Amino acid sequence: MPEHDPEQELGPKFASAFQNRADATEVSGSRMAAVARGRVRRRRQAVMSTAAAVLVVVAIGGAWNLTGSSSMNSETAGSAGDSKGATSDSGVQRTPEGVSSQPIAPQDTGCPAAHPILKAPATNAVPAGTGLDVSTPVSGLLACRYDLKRGALLGQQTYSPAIAQQVVDAIKPLPEMNSQLPVFKCAPQTAQPSEAIVLRFTTAAGIREIWVEYTGCNTPGFFTGSHTYGLFAAPLKLFMTGPVRPAGSTYLDALTGW
Repeated sequence: MPEHDPEQELGPKFASAFQNRADATEVSGSRMAAVARGRVRRRRQAVMSTAAAVLVVVAIGGAWNLTGSSSMNSETAGSAGDSKGATSDSGVQRTPEGVSSQPIAPQDTGCPAAHPILKAPATNAVPAGTGLDVSTPVSGLLACRYDLKRGALLGQQTYSPAIAQQVVDAIKPLPEMNSQLPVFKCAPQTAQPSEAIVLRFTTAAGIREIWVEYTGCNTPGFFTGSHTYGLFAAPLKLFMTGPVRPAGSTYLDALTGW
């Protein structure tokens, strides 16, 4: 009978133990590898999701910039077009649809060099339709002083709306003649006035005039074409100023307070 050898029993045991350890290690390594691969896949997915989100934000921002710029350019162009179209070359103010438009009234820039008074038969011959009705409100006054002998403009002066209305109000109550002025007997040539003043009033209906005679030997006064008012100092002192103020005349020398 063979002798029992303990080493022979231990050999297979050690071999079995080493094999079991190797198998366990292999399984553990496989599990660790699987876990590592899972973590890598999750990290890749997170990175790709973040990159995709960034691309979406960039794309949206670019689209907004393009749309916003186009809208702003369109609005700017529209505003410029509206401003440019507010007025036309004809001087007519454009207004929104449904609102009536009114032409811009031309401004009176100065006294006419060739005024009708220079060729009129007399200083009371105001052309029909041009004289001022003293009951009409006025908003401005331009006084024009003319040399009737030479046919020239001697001076002009512009007055405020308040002064213009004061002149009209001072003329309105005057009688047809000033009985305090002397009556002269003159030769025909001397009787003709040497100068006169045209008062050009601004009204809602346009320019309306009053002619003022204060020289010569004819009846002096304020003439509207339809009415005669006597020559008094109250209206004269309001507008006989600066280049429109005469040095004197036949009737002015006899009139005080102007």
